[in-house]
Amino acid sequence: MKNKYLAYLFLIMVTITTNSYSQNFANKVYNLEDWYFAKKSPTMWSKVKVPHSCNYLDGHSSSYYRGKSYYKKNINITKEQLDKPIFLLFQGAAQASNVIINGDTVNYHRGGYTPFTFKINDCIKEGDNTILVECDNTEDVQLIPVSSDFNKNNGLHNPVYMLEMNPVYLSPLKYGMYRMHVSTPLVNNSKASTKVETSIINSSKERKTMNVTVRLDDATGKRCYTDTKRVVLGAGDTLNYEKLFIIKEPHLWNGIDDPYLYKATIEIADNNKNIIDSANTKIGYRYYKMDPEKGFFLNGKSYPLRGVAMHQDCYKVASALPKEQFDIDYNIVKELGTNFLRLAHYPHNDYAFGKCDELGIIVQTEIPWVNVCGVNAKKEYFDNMHQQMKEMVVNLYNHPSIMFWGMWNEVDQWGNNDQYQGKFDAARAVAETAILYKYAKGLDPYRYVGMTDDSNFMRKGYTSLKGDYFSENRYNGWYYGKKEDFTKDMTSNHNKMGIVNVAEYGLGINPFCHSDNPEQTTNKGMGGARHDEEYGNLFHESYVNQIIKMPFLNFTSIWVMFDFPVANRQEGYMDTEDGNLFFENEDRKFMNDKGLVTRDRKVKKDVFYLYKALWNKKEPTVYITSRRFIKRAADKPINIKVYSNANSLSLYQNGIKVQTLESCNDNSGVIWTFKPVYMQNEKDLFKVSDDKGHEDFVTLMKQ
Repeated sequence: MKNKYLAYLFLIMVTITTNSYSQNFANKVYNLEDWYFAKKSPTMWSKVKVPHSCNYLDGHSSSYYRGKSYYKKNINITKEQLDKPIFLLFQGAAQASNVIINGDTVNYHRGGYTPFTFKINDCIKEGDNTILVECDNTEDVQLIPVSSDFNKNNGLHNPVYMLEMNPVYLSPLKYGMYRMHVSTPLVNNSKASTKVETSIINSSKERKTMNVTVRLDDATGKRCYTDTKRVVLGAGDTLNYEKLFIIKEPHLWNGIDDPYLYKATIEIADNNKNIIDSANTKIGYRYYKMDPEKGFFLNGKSYPLRGVAMHQDCYKVASALPKEQFDIDYNIVKELGTNFLRLAHYPHNDYAFGKCDELGIIVQTEIPWVNVCGVNAKKEYFDNMHQQMKEMVVNLYNHPSIMFWGMWNEVDQWGNNDQYQGKFDAARAVAETAILYKYAKGLDPYRYVGMTDDSNFMRKGYTSLKGDYFSENRYNGWYYGKKEDFTKDMTSNHNKMGIVNVAEYGLGINPFCHSDNPEQTTNKGMGGARHDEEYGNLFHESYVNQIIKMPFLNFTSIWVMFDFPVANRQEGYMDTEDGNLFFENEDRKFMNDKGLVTRDRKVKKDVFYLYKALWNKKEPTVYITSRRFIKRAADKPINIKVYSNANSLSLYQNGIKVQTLESCNDNSGVIWTFKPVYMQNEKDLFKVSDDKGHEDFVTLMKQ
């Protein structure tokens, strides 16, 4: 028994962790990453590490598991720990979860993506304790998301922690897992006001006198502000503590050019100056606005937000991304050069927002109210939205990268049928949006709150929607109409709604399917087998040139950064190297292939480099398109097209210069097209170089 006790104690002690962005979740934080897992019933256990989802096995298929799964873990609690407040923090348990400790249900949570924390002292005992978590992603028509064009995975797909506090502590219940909120009500180039809020609890049976210190350090560790106040708390009392102060000439958080971060800290010390508890967070000073005609401004300067949307998903892990995968993904994002991300269609893991803070990427994130608002929606459906909105805002509040909270996405689509809540209820959508908007602004009066539509805001009553901004998903030239109609639709939205954005635009692209005549050969819309890469290039080139001419667009985001699995999609699965001989590729079925990069992160599609050339001014880009269109007809001309941010480019065929372009022949400044050439040999080597020696090579073959 003694050895067993020591083993459990060792298991807990070795998992103590600190957060990479330096905020303290508690006096002591235990990373609960080692669990036993069982699918369907709490039997046949296997060892797993959290983050984890069983849908990493079947998510890329025509059907993925929807039901219950179970996670079990033993923890050892010492006698000394029983005298301290102990909490569990779940950063995301999908989609609903039931937490059972020592046989008793202690917490039931509805929502798969938002953090939640609760105290467990009443249900733990000295010695061994068993935690059992039942996760359930069974379809629930009163839990958002109901219907969606993404898989609703199961499991503990975000980290889980046990938090051990001292008897006097900064509570995680009111101000979220950071245990403090830091807002910046007034910021300009000469000064910045800072408001620090926290909740201090004295859980002891004695009156306590303490010193509460608030301080601010710059990125070098230099102290910018400090203040100490003496406070007294009676036994069992709670103190809502607030401090407002001003610093002069702040170093502004200036997007991707200079994402400067300060650190705010709050400490509680006893009369002997012993630190009882502390919390800290990175903050950024910035001011911003949306202009209905001129677009987005950051720190007083025009700053058009141009970027991509992302899901939390990756090959072999589904939505349960480890930190290492986030690092890989955000390195790719950094290479792209984007200054904006829409982290859709739910709040991503807190670590992702920390990456955006550090990289200077401005973010819109949102609750997963997607597709459904039917006449049979119950009050609990809308209550759940408010719960998830609160959990999103309260827990992610301090991130300077977040400037937009989203309420919903395409609520008039897909799932408004008898399978879910009946037909679409436009009047209810408008009314509930107004209620949700007021609630969100009460939680955070400093950020923008809006929504994303896909009907050109033409539904009845939509022009009276309450929001700070109105985003539109546009797929002109893919699901409907012509790609050139994109400008007409967005101009109409602008005239109708005022401050507008493009939350999604894109199309399916298979980087291993090619055509000389993509406008005619590509299968557009849902279900088509051919998604020619060349049509993807033409589509995005058109949208790039149209967006340039619409400065009123505050933000635009491509759908989507990485391909992701969708069980009800079977499209874009035909591969070809020559445009004539095709074969089915099972790996491309059940996938939304609108990504700039494949799901396994191995292939950056041509259009990735279009946007890299457009956005990443720090790196030279010279990229020859259609490079995987390997076999070419000998009697047909080949158009060598290059995405580049160079000043001039030269084309060589088999070492012989063919043409030099002294400037880009496209309004975008990055799309270069050389005069047509013909194959000369069985294999021809094409090289393109700029005036500074940066070059790219492609080898093509005759059919």
